[in-house]
This record gives sequence, C-alpha cells and structure tokens, in this order.
Amino acid sequence: MPRSDYTLKTLRKGLEVLETLADDRDALTLTALAERLQESPPVVFRILRTLEERGYVEQDAGSKRWQPGFRAWEIGCRVVNRTGLVEAARPLLKALTEFTEETSYLAVVRGTDTVYLDTVVGLEPLRVYAEPGFRVPLYLTASGKAILAFQSGHLLDRVLDAGMKKQTPLTITKQGALRARLDEIRRTGVSINRGERRTDVSAVAVPLFDRAGDCVAAMGVSGPSQRFTGDRLGRLIESVRKAAHEASARLGYVSPDGRGRR
Repeated sequence: MPRSDYTLKTLRKGLEVLETLADDRDALTLTALAERLQESPPVVFRILRTLEERGYVEQDAGSKRWQPGFRAWEIGCRVVNRTGLVEAARPLLKALTEFTEETSYLAVVRGTDTVYLDTVVGLEPLRVYAEPGFRVPLYLTASGKAILAFQSGHLLDRVLDAGMKKQTPLTITKQGALRARLDEIRRTGVSINRGERRTDVSAVAVPLFDRAGDCVAAMGVSGPSQRFTGDRLGRLIESVRKAAHEASARLGYVSPDGRGRR
C-alpha cells in the first residue's frame, strides 16, 4: 500500500502549518497562512488553536499574527543536541571566530538545502550573520557543496533535479560546472564560495565525518569578500581545516592514515 495510506491528513496539515510559520521570518496573519496552505481559514484556525494549547505556536495579542512557540524551539534543541554535532563543534566554532574574527557556523543537510545548526557571530564591525535554522539550497553555499562532494550521488541527483537558479552573476547553474567544483572539493578537502549567493560575501567550509566515515556536516567561516583574498584566505582555509578535523575526531572519525582526519 502507498505510504500515504498510513498517514493522518489532519496531523499532516498541522505539521504544514507549523513548518510554514517556522520557514517565514515574520509572524503571519490567519488569512496569509490560509492562503499559503491553500486551506480555508476556519480549518487553519482550529489547527492553530490546537497547536497553541500545546505551546507549539503563539499569537501576538496586538497584531493577531501567529508565530512558532517555545515548545517547538525546545524540541528542536533536543533533537540537535542528540546528534552530538553541536556539542562537538561549539567550542571549536568559538575558537575559530576568536582566531579569524569571522562568523563561524556548523551546517547540515535537510532535503536539498543547507541548514545552519549553530553559529558564532564574527567580531568585525562588518560581518555576516546566519541564524540557526536558516536554510539555503546546497549548491549556493560553501558548506552545502562541502557536504555534497562527500555524499552519495543520489543527493547530487536530487539537487540537480530541483534546479539551480542564478542568485548572482557568479552562481553555479550548469550541471557540468557543479560537478567540476565538487571534484575540486574532493581533491582539496576545502570548499570556497566567492559571491555565489551574495556578491559581497565569501565563505570557506570543510566537511565533518563521523565514526563510520560518513560526511555528516560541514564547518566554515563567512564574511565580506574583500577579507577572503591572498594570504588571509590561506590562513582562513587552514584555520577552518584544523577546526573541522578536530570536530571529526571528536565525532570518532579516524582517517586511513590514523590521524583522525581526511
């Protein structure tokens, strides 16, 4: 039987409501939420009230707009903490930002997107910021390509099937170009983005591996492109590489040469 036969339509719709609120940076009105879900306002209202009783959503008393509640945040934190990724990476992210003064981050894959699990904001006045939970298509980010390079070909196929839209003049949109970039990342072990998502932002990322040797995340730094050049870029690459290798070692990874790094 199809998998859908085992699902509850009401529960699925409730999860769609919660996910839609979580994906939007701004709180939404009932009307706007119903329009996005292509559902009647009375149905969406009943779902919202049910989620509100459990603390998963909340409504602003003044604007009457809806947003995710702290219960959703609590569960999200518990799931992230169970992976061990944040625990292994957090001290290294802090040290990475202190040394480079750039924003550092830990990212994983969800579907065909990069999702930032943790970030440490840079120390420079002009800096880049990505809040935890923020999602970006894999092909647009240094961390996304770092993971993609060491994942199975099935993930790459899904990314290519989803399509690659141009965000800047430097965005990779051709399959051959993306494959060539991934080959380079596998050869060097480092992913570098230069203005592919935003023309004024560059990033460096390195994949993280677990005990089984699987690529489970990526660690990196990002900042204004003018600071990611020359000798400084070389120092950033080595700093990220060192931190990522240490994070992999904390996750139990041991490379073929026995030094805990790939």
